Amino acid sequence: MRSVLTLPDDGARTFGAHVAGLLGALGAAQRGTGPAVEVLEGPAAGEFVQTFPQDAPAGTAAVIRTSGSTGMPKRTALPAASLAASAAATRERLGGDGHWLLALPLHYVAGLAVLSRALLGDTRVAALDLRERFTPEAFTAATRVLADQSALDADLLEEAPRPLYTSLVPTQLTRLLEDDAATEALRSYAAVLVGGGRTPDATRARAREAGIAVVLTYGSAETCGGCVYDGVPLPGVTAESLNGRLRLGGAMVAGPYLGDPERSAEHFSEEHGTRFYLTDDLGEVTDGVLSVSGRVDDVINTGGVKVSAQAVQRVIEALPGVRGVLVIGVSDPEWGQRVGLVLEEAPGTGIAVPDDATVASAVRAALGAPAVPRLVWRPAALPRLGNGKPDRRASISALEALGREA
Repeated sequence: MRSVLTLPDDGARTFGAHVAGLLGALGAAQRGTGPAVEVLEGPAAGEFVQTFPQDAPAGTAAVIRTSGSTGMPKRTALPAASLAASAAATRERLGGDGHWLLALPLHYVAGLAVLSRALLGDTRVAALDLRERFTPEAFTAATRVLADQSALDADLLEEAPRPLYTSLVPTQLTRLLEDDAATEALRSYAAVLVGGGRTPDATRARAREAGIAVVLTYGSAETCGGCVYDGVPLPGVTAESLNGRLRLGGAMVAGPYLGDPERSAEHFSEEHGTRFYLTDDLGEVTDGVLSVSGRVDDVINTGGVKVSAQAVQRVIEALPGVRGVLVIGVSDPEWGQRVGLVLEEAPGTGIAVPDDATVASAVRAALGAPAVPRLVWRPAALPRLGNGKPDRRASISALEALGREA
């Protein structure tokens, strides 16, 4: 039954064929009949590149590159057994296999997990053309294609239609709930998994009022995707707080980080036959319910993508004509946070000061589009405290004011 459905236009069909190729390669890797697959971000938005890494350990099905908790690039090996365990635990929690709508990039674990779950259940995937801007209209149309095919399959097999599932980031859910047709489409899903960042309270309330079956997920590439749903660990998953830092355990734990034994040793361990992943999240587990209170590090989470403020700062500091730089997260109701930049120019050097376009180009080339500063303030001097450190509070206030004016 497994196949990739798309909207009926040439561009969508081309992208769908690309997804189908990855689905086949991932399936072979999970069965052990093909090599591991590494999914890389493509040259344009939404595109992905499928490669076959030579350094993946035996038993690896996929390799995902991720900024991780520090915002610095990591290559995480996803063992076939771990991917299968993650998919099986999701199936058990949701109550059965179903057809999936792919709305997330495939070089992120949340997108790849959609394919893994469909492979386990031998079910269909409807793929949005991720090269195009995400819109409520495209989501609604793809949902209709998936629902119609599900009904046809059920008639053919003389069984009840399979449930529909999808996985989104909070920003996507917020946008869909602003559109009546898309809200109605969301009601078609037995579960709408939402992860990659904190979902705003207003969005959660609106989804609840609309009767949308939202499931808030928590996890990462190191756990083959979400392994805690609505605060409750999936079957076979353990969660605990070690000195305030969250640790997750179970068969779904992936690893190691390829080419980084020190970081692997810091985060991955095994005790009494169970693999554990030590996160960089702060939180607690009370009466079996996990809650996240913050991060160990200083990472900006914008639209579900983690961006290292220090990494962005280093790129901008290297540009000619720059004296002082502060990169900081600015709260945003839609994206969770936006990347904010305070830039102090170097006067009297005779060197052209980089404009916003130059800064954006340099950051995009080094770290990707999500890391590009969206709010830029250029004071005569970087605000500083008496000890010489940047005044973060004053900088955030100024950037928030710019955001309100935009």
